[in-house]
Amino acid sequence: MENDAGKYLKIGIKFLSDGNKESAIEQFNEALKILRAEAKTGDMIERAKINRQINSLEFAIKNIGKEETKKNDTAQPIKVLSELGLYLDEGTGPLMSEVAGMKEVKEDLYTQIIYPLKFPEMAKEFNVKLGGGILLYGPPGNGKTYLVKALAREAGLKFIYVNPSSLFSQWFGNFEKNISALFSAARQLSPCILFFDELDSLFPQRDSSSSEAARRGVSQFLNEIGGFSSRSEESPVILLGATNVPWNLDPAVTRPGRFDRMIFIPPPDIEARKEMINLYMKRIKRMGNIDVDLLGEKTEGYSAADIEYLFRYTSQRAFLNAIETKDEKYIGTDFILEAMKIVRPSIGKELIKKYLAYNRLKEE
Repeated sequence: MENDAGKYLKIGIKFLSDGNKESAIEQFNEALKILRAEAKTGDMIERAKINRQINSLEFAIKNIGKEETKKNDTAQPIKVLSELGLYLDEGTGPLMSEVAGMKEVKEDLYTQIIYPLKFPEMAKEFNVKLGGGILLYGPPGNGKTYLVKALAREAGLKFIYVNPSSLFSQWFGNFEKNISALFSAARQLSPCILFFDELDSLFPQRDSSSSEAARRGVSQFLNEIGGFSSRSEESPVILLGATNVPWNLDPAVTRPGRFDRMIFIPPPDIEARKEMINLYMKRIKRMGNIDVDLLGEKTEGYSAADIEYLFRYTSQRAFLNAIETKDEKYIGTDFILEAMKIVRPSIGKELIKKYLAYNRLKEE
């Protein structure tokens, strides 16, 4: 009898290695029938041995079933995201160490998200709760989305990126229904990060001229956020949003229990700019001796995106020059300073003043 059970086990293992879990479970169940019959006969020692085999096999079958259920449970919400024009990223973003500068911002995110996930018991002792909504705001081109992708990877979380431009066509006429479907999918995929880029495009300030659909959409969104806040420990979904114009957001979105934690993402300071310059220099093999300190000072007002484009433009011009003149000299500081006459900073002092005034207003 035991030999017959062994035959079924071998066939089941072969099916399992081929990825045919359903057939494997059938074979294992046949082996179980034989072993259970065998456990009713023989001496005590033999029955104890067979019962251990039965327990091990039952445990294996149970885990295979769980694995399949988990796979199916994940497949459905991913399908929902696909129908909404969204995608799920499973931690393929940059490392947090690759995000230049932002020391205080990183410390804030580690305290609010990463450490509570990694040290849940200690977080409970200090009454530090995971969940709620965090809004990142600041001038465009300074890596808000890049930072969130790094956060997802550092925390080991799945990442759902919601870009309004990819949603409006899919959501037209079904705004409330699709908001509900999106949040439901996020719950099923938890723990994860649900990130709304350009949040102001989705939820601008409502007034008398706003359409009824827009008002209902914002109301549904606010209800969903409230549900997340009340079930944050049960279903950890980290809500993050980003905007370049926080003053254009509907005020209800940033009230307590919603996106009530707001983090200013400033332009890179001089140390961050020098870090970026060193990073981009390493990517160009024909880079000569560069005065990084001087360029760090000269790039005040440049966003992270501006600095990236400055080096891309510089390398393109140097490449063209090498082709046309046969002069393959290395890129020096003067070459980059010349390129800066074309690639100008995008962040003016007036814009920074506006963000600082908004910060003061939020603190009052």
